[in-house]
Amino acid sequence: MKNFLFLIPFFLFLHPVLAQNKKHTLLLNTGTQNTWERDFAYSPLVYAGSNAGFTLGFSGEGHKKTDEVYIHYSRLPLQNQFNAEMSATHASIMTYTFYKWDWLPRQLNLGWSNNNALSLRNYQDSQNFNPRFDFHTSFGPAARFQTYFGKQQQWRFASQAHLQVIGFLFSASYITSPPDPFLHEQSTFNAFMQSISLFQPFRQHDLGMMNQLFYQLTNGNEIGIGYRWHYTSLENAHRSQRSGGHYFFQLNFQL
Repeated sequence: MKNFLFLIPFFLFLHPVLAQNKKHTLLLNTGTQNTWERDFAYSPLVYAGSNAGFTLGFSGEGHKKTDEVYIHYSRLPLQNQFNAEMSATHASIMTYTFYKWDWLPRQLNLGWSNNNALSLRNYQDSQNFNPRFDFHTSFGPAARFQTYFGKQQQWRFASQAHLQVIGFLFSASYITSPPDPFLHEQSTFNAFMQSISLFQPFRQHDLGMMNQLFYQLTNGNEIGIGYRWHYTSLENAHRSQRSGGHYFFQLNFQL
């Protein structure tokens, strides 16, 4: 059920991207992801590690507007300073909408962003409330700088960033492992609803940036490299933080 709920935003945002009369691009990237994560409700210690990360994306570029969807997945073995282990699974659907305003420089686009992100944590030594997880949907402004260079303008550099401070989150525990007395006092649905909370100013935020360099092939497709950095801080009854850097190789295919 949780997986189904997680996929709903993807189909809602993907439909406008493919339905409009735009230049469509399919992208695929993979590379090394370095991540640290901390769940204060379980432990104040930082768990860190690295593994491969994968991203599948779609882009629809029009004359005045560009829509992008990125589906990212990674599964990482993390350890704290005492070598205690935690298995972290991260999945997210990140969307951007950029507008080409006439009053802005040609290389600069402004717009908004949305992230639907799941963090699932399995602690090796935990007996209660394991696995732990949080899921959040957040919104905020985004900006992109893009420029072309080379003799035939075959090189493209793009840098974009977002800052999201409004949204809602599902907190851990009461979804995956509710305590029996809690459910005996009320229905499962009420317990589920009580685990949802709105973002509060300066207490929850999601931010990140991505830099990419591409070379255009003779068939119009692109190959390139990039770096994606992301940081999330969620706080209500529980507090969790995570950050990751993803170095990747990317292929862009024109549709």
